[in-house]
Amino acid sequence: MTGYKPIILESSSVTLYLLSRGLVSEAAIVGNDLTVTESPHRNANYKVISEHGPSYLVKQGVGAERAATVEREAALYGFFESVPSGEAVRRYLPRCCLYDPEAHVLVIELVRYAEDLDQYYQRVGRFSVELVARLGRALGRLHSMRASGWKEYVHGRSVALLPLNVFALHKPRIERYTALSGANLHLLRIIQQFPEFGQLFDQLRRDWREECFLHGDAKWGNILRVHRGENGRAGLKIVDWELAGMGDPCWDAGSIFSDYLSFWLLSIPITGKDPPDRFLDLARFPLAKMQPAIRAFWGAYTRTMRLDPLAAGEWLDRAMRYCAARLVQTAFDESQVDVEPTANAICLLQLSLNILQRPRQAAVQLLGIW
Repeated sequence: MTGYKPIILESSSVTLYLLSRGLVSEAAIVGNDLTVTESPHRNANYKVISEHGPSYLVKQGVGAERAATVEREAALYGFFESVPSGEAVRRYLPRCCLYDPEAHVLVIELVRYAEDLDQYYQRVGRFSVELVARLGRALGRLHSMRASGWKEYVHGRSVALLPLNVFALHKPRIERYTALSGANLHLLRIIQQFPEFGQLFDQLRRDWREECFLHGDAKWGNILRVHRGENGRAGLKIVDWELAGMGDPCWDAGSIFSDYLSFWLLSIPITGKDPPDRFLDLARFPLAKMQPAIRAFWGAYTRTMRLDPLAAGEWLDRAMRYCAARLVQTAFDESQVDVEPTANAICLLQLSLNILQRPRQAAVQLLGIW
């Protein structure tokens, strides 16, 4: 539109924007029924919470790259509505309420009475078999859906998938060095001291397959446990689809494995003075307590994907290698603002290299899958 100047939303203007789009009422604003909070994220995110009406998550992509991720997520919701195979997946998504392509604003249902898996596990200290089996089925249905036409649907809009960026962590572009913390520079030096690390990461990139539709960022923070689910049981929602696209289904499964392993390792009070093995028995969240849930997730996933034992073994190896890559990403994420990396972050690198070298052995010994 000629002369159109895109709006930039702020906490003070979000409710008026929603009012202009017919998503909230004047009565809700006048009656102080709406609470707006800013949620830190790669885009400008606002939670608009109402006690008597619908609540929303408002995303705005500011800048070309971030606008593209919001456009991609909006396209995904439309794509899932447009194809029959999307029906099996839509039940696990919040509802899309509005996409404004001029302002690059996406409004989706804010799932109330929910917490992500990381918050849930931190709170209860138990690892539900039923919940993660449901997650395995959800990812299996996503990876089984026919995604033909997706590239045409998004009009060729290219957004780099997260895995392809992770595989290049050992050789970042020159401009990225200025954004790395002192701790991350230290971790990068450690990785570069071991040529095998880089060789294995390069092999992951070469082996990458575009086989199906995947979430791309299937971490615990994007998996919501809904307290008031169907039949009074806890429900499940998968959120934040900005990085979704065509890729290797084992990446999503490996991402789930990675969160279990990092949750375990980061709960160990490791110091730099003694070998890490001395502290394993002090883990707040022992692996042995997680393994039944991990097996339930993988079993539900492979059954939904209808993998025979031979294929399931081959997929498990790939998932473990991707799991190792995500562990390195976690080490960097945990060290974003630190001057020196923690002993736990360094141990994440060691664990990653061990898994890359012996993925099947790691699946048995760490995850309890055989």
